[in-house]
Parts: sequence; C-alpha cells; structure tokens
Amino acid sequence: MFSDHLFPVSSEKRPYIFSMQPAALDNVPFHQNTACITRYFARRFPLHLAVHEISPVSAPPAEYTHPHKHLDSDEINIILSDEDLLYKIRIGEETFVAGKNSCIWIPRGVLHSANVLKGSGYFITLRVR
Repeated sequence: MFSDHLFPVSSEKRPYIFSMQPAALDNVPFHQNTACITRYFARRFPLHLAVHEISPVSAPPAEYTHPHKHLDSDEINIILSDEDLLYKIRIGEETFVAGKNSCIWIPRGVLHSANVLKGSGYFITLRVR
C-alpha cells in the first residue's frame, strides 16, 4: 500500500509529479503540427521534456521540424517503439536515419531537425543546460 506522502500533489510548493498535457507542435518555434503526432508537455517541469506519440505512419508526412539550433542547451532525442519507427535526423550538415530504441545527442548551437519517416511509437525530447 502506498502512502499519500510519497506522492506530493501538484498544488504543493515543489511538486515531484507533473501532468503531461497535449500541446500543439506549433507552440514550439520551427515546428508545425502534423496529424500523425500528438505532443505531450509538462509546462512547469524543471527542464524541457516533450513526448511525441507517433501514430502509424506508412509514408513520411511533410517536414514538421525545420532546421534550428538551441544556443543555451544540449538536446537528447530518444526513439522508443515495438514497431519499425524510423526518423530522419539532421545534425549539422549530416543527415542520418535513426531507428527504434535509439538515442541521439545534439550539442548546443548545432543546427538540427527531426522528421518521422515511418512506423509508430514515441519520440522523446529533453533539453539540458
């Protein structure tokens, strides 16, 4: 049995558990909405964390992320899937295809973009200072 004191509610001064709510991709600079992605975001979480749920994609949608850079943070992308989720990842002048259950490191100040090619699963983005 769990005790309530182990799981503080969000009304406390320093919450430990945050609610991730659907948030439009186009709320993020250099991103636009696409039908195959539902983005979840916790506004008051202590770092940038976004979870993108990818519905089944058989053909790549229009590019939803345009090349951009973050001057104040490094970025980590994590691709998780039981299916064959594939992403096109641009880092600097190079373009890669990253598959399911992989992670990507993008140093601060480096031009990058990411776009789904096929499959379903989760694309997780963390920005760390």
